[in-house]
Amino acid sequence: MGTWGTGIKEDDVVCDVIGAFEDKLKDGATIVAATQAVLAEFSDALEDEDDAPQVWIGLAEAQWSFGELDHAVLDRVRRDYESGEGLSRWLEASDTEQRKRRRVLQGFVEKLSVPNTRPKRRPRRISRPPKFAPGDCLAIRLSNGLYGAGLVLASDHSNVEYGMNLIAVLDYMAAAQPDLRVFKRRRWLELTHHAWGGKPDISWYLAVHFKRERHRFELVGIIKIRNKDPKHSNSFDGWSSLGEQIVLQRSWDAGAR
Repeated sequence: MGTWGTGIKEDDVVCDVIGAFEDKLKDGATIVAATQAVLAEFSDALEDEDDAPQVWIGLAEAQWSFGELDHAVLDRVRRDYESGEGLSRWLEASDTEQRKRRRVLQGFVEKLSVPNTRPKRRPRRISRPPKFAPGDCLAIRLSNGLYGAGLVLASDHSNVEYGMNLIAVLDYMAAAQPDLRVFKRRRWLELTHHAWGGKPDISWYLAVHFKRERHRFELVGIIKIRNKDPKHSNSFDGWSSLGEQIVLQRSWDAGAR
């Protein structure tokens, strides 16, 4: 967990609390039930002198944003501010940063002290399944007008709102769309340009934001995924970047010669 700024939401704990609270609302919980569930989920953090004030700040922000701030939660945030407990993360920061954080907390308490007249709508859970199935063979229109190739290796449905695909880019760039022979050869694109060190271009792609890039992709066939094909990656990328590494790699290779 960490803090990266003086703003109320520039803290991992605060963001995690708000996210957990909204998840409970998406599941149909009331504000009271969501509050109880969050307090139970973050019970360990509430025992930590650094994290506890951030939990209450996150809970207060979440409740207020939906128009139902519990007075007990407000009192706890106000008490932490007045006692200085809310500044525990900032004891080693510069005097300037501490003053800035105190002003932010003061403004936050003042905001909470006035009822929210424009509360957010209750969030609903949006289903975003993976866009492709394992074995899908994609022709990718590249920024230079040529075609690249991407093989869908896996689909992850574990989070209904954030389905995703694992896609490997192949060592292919041509004026014609790739045929199934390209995909069956499994010539993964290995990135040697700059500091990539030969890493294959294999990443996860979330279903989110696919719509704006869908014109770049065309399903040209389906093949069977093999047991030895990659099934995992620690990399995540956006649809606008899918396939573009082949352009960079070809340019690098040409320069190296």
